[in-house]
Amino acid sequence: MNMKYYAVTCKHGHHGAKHYFPITFAVCAESVLEACDYARAMPGVKHDQSVIRCMEISIDEYQSLRKQSAYERAGVK
Repeated sequence: MNMKYYAVTCKHGHHGAKHYFPITFAVCAESVLEACDYARAMPGVKHDQSVIRCMEISIDEYQSLRKQSAYERAGVK
């Protein structure tokens, strides 16, 4: 089991079909596809073409992202 760290940016919001704001989740997964699937299943994420970007990050970046909620970083109340 070789876990890697990813920053996955998804479309989020309940503002209609073409309206969203980006939200980035820090995800620990074995592959890019697994990381995308995990982020896609988060509450509030749009399910139609939801992933904007997924990139591998270092453990330090992962820990930094995990210190604050993704929803707080995106300004979701």
